[in-house]
Amino acid sequence: MAGERLAQADLSPTVRSLRTACAAWLLSAVLAGVSALARAQGGPPLVTDDPDTPGDGRWEINLATIATRTPGRWSLALPDADLNYGWGDRVQLTAQIPWAVVQSGDGGWNSGLGNAQLGVKWRFLDRQDLGLTMSTFPQFTWAWVESSKRRGVADAGHQLLLPLESAVKLDEFALDAEIARNVVAGAASQWQFGAIAQHGCGGGADCMLELRQRVGGGDTQTLINLGVHWKLGESLALIAAAGGEFGSASTDQQQALLYLGVQILR
Repeated sequence: MAGERLAQADLSPTVRSLRTACAAWLLSAVLAGVSALARAQGGPPLVTDDPDTPGDGRWEINLATIATRTPGRWSLALPDADLNYGWGDRVQLTAQIPWAVVQSGDGGWNSGLGNAQLGVKWRFLDRQDLGLTMSTFPQFTWAWVESSKRRGVADAGHQLLLPLESAVKLDEFALDAEIARNVVAGAASQWQFGAIAQHGCGGGADCMLELRQRVGGGDTQTLINLGVHWKLGESLALIAAAGGEFGSASTDQQQALLYLGVQILR
């Protein structure tokens, strides 16, 4: 969630972080051109996404509980409904609608519709002969209900995320990489860089490690996230993740991020 505007600080560490993350993403894209294509499990339960789409006329539905700890408060999405529909083979339409439960300043709890999100993913490059796929996935987030903003259940402003994703396979590991600009109304906009490494861990389960960094407004946060995608059947999977952000102290630092849900394919 977007925090308050932070004071400007020395930009040299931010520039170095931006250059490093950008170079890592570009390296992943180059490696994709010489490697076999794989579908790494980006998206729920992780933050970083991948170029994959559900397929023409198919649904991917993720129903989950998400718990986020920021300094002095817990926020829950209970439940979070993430609905994805394949409009053709390369386009995905997305709607994410959470019911939010948020700890208030006096220790009580408020609830209501949280920040809703609409998005369109387009896999604009799909060269399986070269082992290369790339996509863009613009997403707009805002508060549907005014009362939710008054009670602190939803953010007052809105956000526009403009990302690029790529996918690659190296030996037994499937990799995703993402670079994004998050434009935030009323606060500092951010650059975001994410990478996922996935490997089978037995019993129909894939284990995932996510590293993600967001840089903006003099603030740098690095998310370390561990996830699992456990296939229970042809159309059902258990998805879970746990992690937290490390960086400079800020009001929106995600000290803990927990995800538990199911993925339904239709």
